[in-house]
Parts: sequence; C-alpha cells; structure tokens
Amino acid sequence: MIPLRVLLIEDSRDDAALVVRELSRAGYAVTSERVDTPEALSLALKRHRWDIAIADYTMPAFNGAAALSLVREYDPDLAFIFVSGTIGEDAAVAAMQTGAQDYISKSNLTRLVPAVESQLRKAAGRLARAQADAELLKVAYRDALTDLPNRVLLHDRLRQAILAAQRARKSLALIVVDLDGLKAVSGSLGPEAADVVIRTLTTRLRALLREVDTVARLGADQFALMLPETGSAGAVRAARKVSQDLADPYTIEGQSFPVTGRLGIAVFPEHASHADELLQKAERAVPGAGSDGADYAVFVPAGDRDTKGRLGLVTELREGFERNQFSSDYQPIVHLETGRVLSVEALARWNHPSHGRLQPADFIELVEQTWLIEPLTIRLIDRALAEWAPRDGLPWVSVAVNLSLRSLRDPDLPDRIADVLRRHEAAPSALVLEITEHILRQDTPRALSCLSRLHGMGVTLAVDNFGRGESLAGHLRHLSINRLKIDRTLVNGATAGDDANLRSTIDLAHSLNMIVVAEGVESTATLDRLRELTCDAAQGYVIAKPAPAAETRRWVTHRNATRQA
Repeated sequence: MIPLRVLLIEDSRDDAALVVRELSRAGYAVTSERVDTPEALSLALKRHRWDIAIADYTMPAFNGAAALSLVREYDPDLAFIFVSGTIGEDAAVAAMQTGAQDYISKSNLTRLVPAVESQLRKAAGRLARAQADAELLKVAYRDALTDLPNRVLLHDRLRQAILAAQRARKSLALIVVDLDGLKAVSGSLGPEAADVVIRTLTTRLRALLREVDTVARLGADQFALMLPETGSAGAVRAARKVSQDLADPYTIEGQSFPVTGRLGIAVFPEHASHADELLQKAERAVPGAGSDGADYAVFVPAGDRDTKGRLGLVTELREGFERNQFSSDYQPIVHLETGRVLSVEALARWNHPSHGRLQPADFIELVEQTWLIEPLTIRLIDRALAEWAPRDGLPWVSVAVNLSLRSLRDPDLPDRIADVLRRHEAAPSALVLEITEHILRQDTPRALSCLSRLHGMGVTLAVDNFGRGESLAGHLRHLSINRLKIDRTLVNGATAGDDANLRSTIDLAHSLNMIVVAEGVESTATLDRLRELTCDAAQGYVIAKPAPAAETRRWVTHRNATRQA
C-alpha cells in the first residue's frame, strides 16, 4: 500500500467517502481530513503536510476558488484537483487558469485515480527540480567546505545590511582576514589536514561573534566578518579577539601548527557608501596590519599609508595655512524668476607654491583628517564675509561656505561663527552654511545640536548635493534646513524626459518651506525646464563659472543692475 495524505475540501461526508474509497481501491493507504470552512482549511494546512488537495467547487459556506487561493498561500506547489458535481466547462477552465491542476465530475470518478497519479508524479518532479535548484544555489552562494557564505552571498548581505544601516543611521563594520600558515599544514600533512583546520577555524570564528554577525569565506586563505551596528572602535575590539584566538595553535596528528592572520577593517559610512567599496577598502587595509605591532589595521586613504609622504603633506598644509595660501573662488547662485543673484558659493582653493592652484578634491580629504579643518573653515568664512561686505554700491550678498562633519562636532563652532559675524558687522543671514547628505546620514547628536544652535542664531542652513545617495527625505522633516541644493545628477536629467525624481524633490522641499537650488546647470534648456518645475534658483557654468572675488563681484554688480533696470 502506498501512503497518501489527502486534504478533502468537501461539505458532503458521503462524497468525501467516495473519493477515499476510489483511492483505496487503487492501492493507496489514505490518510485524510475533511474541511468545509476557511478556518478549518487554514488549521489543516498549518498542522500537516499534504500530498494532494481535492475540493468541491460549490459549497454552501465556501467557494472552491477561494479554497484554492487559500491553499496557494500556504503551499504554492501542492497538487490541487476539483471534483465537483456542479462545475461547468467555463468554470472549469477558469479554475484551471487560477492554479488547479485538473477537474473531474462526481458523476464520473473513473478519471480520479489516473488524475491523482499524474499530479503526484508531477509534484515529485517539481520537488526534484526544487532540490536541484537548491543545490545549484548552494554551490553558487556557499563555500563547499565550510557551508559559509561565499563572496557572492556576502556581497548581497552587505548590500542589504548597508540599506538597513542607512535607514537606522547606524554604522556597519567589515573585517577581512588573510590567513598565514595553512600551506605549512597542507605541505606537512596534506590538503585534508588543512581542511580540518579551516573547519575548526570556522567554528571558532562563529563562537567569537554575535548571532547577527556574518562569517564568510572569500577564498582559500581569506575570510570576512560582517558586523552590523558596529563602528571603528567595536570593529577593533572584534579584530583583537580574532587575533588572540588565532594565536592558539592547531594540533593535528600530534603536531602543532600556528595559523596567524592579518586583518583589515573598513566601516560604513565612514570609509565607504556601498558594498563593493566597503569590501575593497577592507581588503586594501590588510597590508597595513603589523606595521605598528598589531595584527589588524583600519582603512586609511591610499596617501595616508605612506607615513613619510603623509607627514610631508601635512607639513605642506600647515605651512600653507600659516602663509595664507588658502583662498576661495565664488560662483553665483541666481534666482530663476527675477534673474538676480541670491547668493554666492565659496569654493576653497589652495595656491600651492609648486603645484599651482589646487581644487578641494586635491586636498580637502587630508585637511579633514587633521586639526587644520576647524581653523581653516573659520578663516574661509572670515575671508568670505570680508570680500562680500557692502562697498562700491553693492549691498550685502549672502555667501555660502561648506561645513565638514568634523567642524560640526566642534561644540565651540557656533560661538566662533558668531564672533566672525560681529567682527564684520554682518547679519547672520549674510552667511549660508552648506552640509552634505553624508553628514545627515551620520546623525550624531553633537552635530545635530550644533546645527540647531546655528539655525537659532539666524544663519541659513543648506543641504548640498541632495539626491546623490539614498533618499533622506523623511529625515529632512526633522531638521531646521532653509535651502535644498539638488545634485547635478538629478538636474542633468531635466531635459531628457527623466525629471520625475527632480519634480518630486522640488515639491518636497517646497512643502517644507525650503528654497530649492539646482546645481551644475549646463544649458539654457535645463534652465527653462527648471523654471517650469518651479525650481527657485540655480548655479552652474551656463550662468557663471567660479572666479576670484573681485571678478565675481563685478559680475554680480552688472547682473543685478541689469535685472533692476
């Protein structure tokens, strides 16, 4: 006798008994349960696994189509056959289209057993294919020796974890572990012994970490550890634990083998904003391990790895600061309706004695890693207010200066800015401070407190490069932001029929009473489209290129005089 578990969705006990009798005569040992309400069907599907479901199409309290839909919610692949006395041809076709495998008339049950046998064979085929697919997925995403996620699966988990970290405004750490010593094990005792070490190491790594952490195997001698809600300090603590555990030798066949490791650490969002970049930077940090006696190293920019070269650059920066080599070019921001200048943006420049006039991309990252960022920011604000003070008939023009996260973490920044404003007898509204989406994503209490104090002083606050990363639209509602500057990547699509995101961003900003500025505008067609979308202001090469203060002042004076006339 062949065991068969049958779920009967049938209001008639007699008709259900006829179905069981036909199947029993054919050699099946039938275990069945009859249900005739949605509640009873749900309970039966939760309690047991069934081989096939056989349903009447029309019941007083239950419809066959509804029963089929409910079954599919629990088991999309369960074989399902209608056995009914009332189903017509049209209804039968409709039932098949909704997912039933067959339909049989109660007046002719001779087709029941062949239909059940056919559907059981097909179900077995589906199961075999599903198992084969699962094996293929395992090969594609899992390391065969350890069953750990491989590089492909780690990348997918990293991507999902970064999205979660962005939403929760948390950090995420990745540690890459390069092992030394496995070749000695393999050379002495063979590859099987090295496999034993790898499996033992996998168990030890899992025991060291939390359940939410991920251990992955990237290659023969390389592992990765993904640590959600972990910053640099937490990652260093984890790296120390792993390094200490690796120091314990492995004993195989009476021989002791040391297996050491070098660990590279990278952290989201401090070092990278997406999965590929985070993994690359963790791997790039590995060679720095051991340079200061520790078996681990936290990622630093490429220029910082060469200590001598870095010290040389820091020395040049300090000398440049002391010799007043830093200045600003200015780019106008124009109101689109009136054509008048709304403000100008200060763009830092380093007048290097041997390399010429350097732009921020050439030096600002290093400046942000030194103590120079705070005094340099204040000096640039001071110089900007001096260069845009009223004279020669030109009244105050507000000037925008970029702020780094490190500057915002300075609790004395609002007081320093207040002192500069008083020195120039400038109203707080003469100064616009721009922060990037990246800073908003950090969401540190100290930085948010600083922004709140600056806003309370009357300084205009702007979000720069909005739209470059994952949307922080919901976050904006809780911040005191006056101005939203849309990144050129959104702006450039304005004339290519791809302005849905741009339009929704402008509408969002206006709903929050923000002035909207489009960055990087390069054509008059784009300007026209921005006006149609009710964007407030714009800046870009089509309006004016960045230039020194004197040249930009002349441009602004002429522009405003022309528009006034």
